[in-house]
Order: sequence, then C-alpha cells, then structure tokens
Amino acid sequence: MLTPFLGGRELSNRELTGQINATALTSLVFLEKIDLSNNQLYGSIPVTMGNLPSLKELGLSRNFLKGSIPSSLGNLSSLVYLDLSRNFFSGSIPPSLGNLSSLQFLRLSRNFLNGSIPSFLGNLPFLKYLYLWCNMLSGQIPKELGNLSNLRVMNLAFNELTGQLPPELGRLGSLYALELSSNNLSGDLQGNCSHFTSDQLGWFGVGGNRLTGQIPRFIANWTQLYYLSLSGNDFEGELPLELLFNMSNLEYLYVSDVRSSAGFPFPKYANMTGITFLMIRNCSISGEIPPYIGDWSSLTYL
Repeated sequence: MLTPFLGGRELSNRELTGQINATALTSLVFLEKIDLSNNQLYGSIPVTMGNLPSLKELGLSRNFLKGSIPSSLGNLSSLVYLDLSRNFFSGSIPPSLGNLSSLQFLRLSRNFLNGSIPSFLGNLPFLKYLYLWCNMLSGQIPKELGNLSNLRVMNLAFNELTGQLPPELGRLGSLYALELSSNNLSGDLQGNCSHFTSDQLGWFGVGGNRLTGQIPRFIANWTQLYYLSLSGNDFEGELPLELLFNMSNLEYLYVSDVRSSAGFPFPKYANMTGITFLMIRNCSISGEIPPYIGDWSSLTYL
C-alpha cells in the first residue's frame, strides 16, 4: 500500500508503488502538491482525494491507475494543475470538474474515457491548457468551450468526435494551438473558422476528419502559423497554393485529397524558406515542379 510521506506541503516520491492509501489521505488537509507521476501505482483514485482543500497540483500520470475519475475531484477548489494522463481510466469525464474555478492545466489524455466532453468545462475561467487527446470521447465539441478566454492549447485529437466545429471557438482570443485531427468531424471550415484572428494561431490541425467544401483562403491570414494539417478530409474545389506557399512562418504543411477536375499548378513564386515537412498528396497537381523547392535548405520531408 502507498502510505504518503509527510514532508511539508508536498508529496513527491519517484519510488512509491502500489495503491493509494485512502485512509492516509484524510490526514493531509494542508497538502498543496501531489506528484506521483511515472511510478507503478495501480488501483483507483480514492474518493477521499477530493477532501484536500489546499491542494493546488495533482500529478498521477504514467501509472496503471484505472476505474472512473471520481467526481469528488471537483471539490478541490484550489486546484491549478491536474494531470491524469497515460493511465487506464474509463467512463465519462465527471461534469464536476467544471467546478474547479482555479484550474489552469487539465490533462486527461491517453486513457479510455468515453462519453461526451462536458459543457461545464467551459466554466473554467483561468484554464490555459486542455489535453483530452487519445481517448474514446464522442459527440460534438461543446460550443461552451468558446468561453475559455485564457485558453492557449486545445488538443482533442484521436477521439470519436462528430459534428461541425463550433464557430464559438473563434472567440478564443488567446488560443495558440488547436489540434482536432483523427476524429469524425464534418462540415466546412469556411463558416466555422472565419473568426480566428491572424495574430494568434501557431498550430492548426484538422487532418483525418470528414470535413468538406473548399479550403478557405483566409487561412493565409493566420500569419503566425507554423504547423498546418488539412490532410485526409473530403475537400474539393480550389486549393489556394499561391497563398499557402507564401506563409513565411510555415514549417509543417500537410494537405491531401482535394478533388478538382481542373487541377492545380504550383505557384510561380513562393516565400516558404523555413519549411521542414511538405506533403501535398492526391491533390491533382499539374504542370512542372518549380525550381525554388530545391532552394529550401530546411526541407527534410517532401
């Protein structure tokens, strides 16, 4: 059994193994930080973990914990950091996590969580990082996530999410990275992403979905973008290569499966000298391969 060592206000031991002692937790009311990541912990999280009013950081990642995430964690009113990633948790995300009004970092990735993403997560006013990727989450992305005005990173990739991208995500004025790849999202980007501003996004990934329509030209207005993944969808119509090839900060560009009867020539001019990974596959490219590609000294994958 894991019996915590009482050392000030922090519990951190890289050699602890076994189960978390539910009884011992009741004596840790003044504890502010628990970091037991990358141990060999197994079993479930005790319900009594939610009885630590002073706890600000809880890290239990990279263990063998299983069962559901107890709703009692929603009682941790002082919690700023919560990382339960890389375990074997199942069941749904408890809506009570929406009560964590001080939370800034939430990572539940690489588990077996199912059900929908609770709309109550949109009630977290200070949340900056949201990592839910690599689970079995389904349903639509809640429009309430557009209320997270301080959010910097949202990663919901490798789930089973459906429906269209909520236009409300365009209100995320602090967002730097949006990763939604490998889901079952549908609809077009033209109307659902038009409100993203040009000076915020550095990472935009929607590859491996069922998005349709044209690739919008306004993506070229996201001048700080260095990673863009649009591959593996059902786009058709125009492929604005003359705009994409002049996004000077791009380092990674992935585009594939754009249907057109007319075909697309490479643009005559390009300003993408920092590109490292370039994939334009199954896009009806026509004409000659331009010589300027040979001048891209940073290119390692073509």
